[in-house]
Amino acid sequence: MTSSARALQDSPASFNYSVFKVVAILTVVASHWFADLPLWIPTVVGLFIFTFSSALFTTRIYGSKLDVRSFWQKKLQRLLVRYWFLLVCLSVLLLAQDKVVFHWHSLVHVFGLSGFLNVFGHNESALGAGLWFFTVLLLFYATYPYLVRACVANGNDFFLPLVATAFFMFMDKNVNLGFSLWLTTLGFILGVFVGLYDTRVAPRLALALGAGSLVLILALNLVLGYKGANNALLALSCISTNLWLMKARLPHWAPLRMLAKLEGCLLEIFIIHMYLFVHPTGQHLLDFVLSLVLIVATAWVLGQAGSKVVALVFPAATARPARRASGFGMHDPLAQDRDHFDATPRF
Repeated sequence: MTSSARALQDSPASFNYSVFKVVAILTVVASHWFADLPLWIPTVVGLFIFTFSSALFTTRIYGSKLDVRSFWQKKLQRLLVRYWFLLVCLSVLLLAQDKVVFHWHSLVHVFGLSGFLNVFGHNESALGAGLWFFTVLLLFYATYPYLVRACVANGNDFFLPLVATAFFMFMDKNVNLGFSLWLTTLGFILGVFVGLYDTRVAPRLALALGAGSLVLILALNLVLGYKGANNALLALSCISTNLWLMKARLPHWAPLRMLAKLEGCLLEIFIIHMYLFVHPTGQHLLDFVLSLVLIVATAWVLGQAGSKVVALVFPAATARPARRASGFGMHDPLAQDRDHFDATPRF
């Protein structure tokens, strides 16, 4: 682990991201239950938090001079095995419900390429509810060694992040895919850049920009009915929120510590939550609370079981002392990687 990784691990950013990634995933769950509420803004910010923090901590831990083969092998061990284990569990549940699992689209999901079905076709398998985010995550890990080298070659000027921001904002405004692909992907690029060169933005300024841009979005949309600035203001809020999380100091109150403990099962919550919505009482709000309890409890059990499966498949790797880059016990947005962490339908 690099010295910058140790410094970030011991910084307030570690706890901040642990808390806010859990808040983000719960917001995603809520947005799928309360589909009639305008929760798309906090959901997009939450997804950006996932991607930015993943890139930030990956860069601080691995840097630009990394063994590419070893890097990819660790992702296979820590991320894909747990993912496949979850797909097996979901397949058993869906088959018991007489849902379609034996379809060639299921193979697309097995290889983590669900996002291509979202973009180019329609999913005919009961698996893969909104797994476009997982595809984007895999593509980031596949390209990280080359992305970080491009950032190093660019140096610490702002040419690359500015060009990337302009490009993805243009795509977000003009190429509507029905889900938040463009800003989410931008989070990876900016996270790598900030992971290399850090930021000098004061947390108070970042918080003011983040909160102010959200207030402006609401004011312009609800009061004036103007939506032309949504793209730029939402991007500003996403970036500013993460710059604030890097430097702010959240109080370690008991409720926040309890939230942070859920970080270890974010992958499970992401993938299973769409399949575990229940309506036992017919009361919408109460049924949501019951569904959330069921989702979190099931995710925790599956997370424990998934870790044991990883240990059985890769005993030599898991026998090594764990290095914690805090956050999930890791800082890939979804996977518990002890060497340093969507099921999200369209937004």
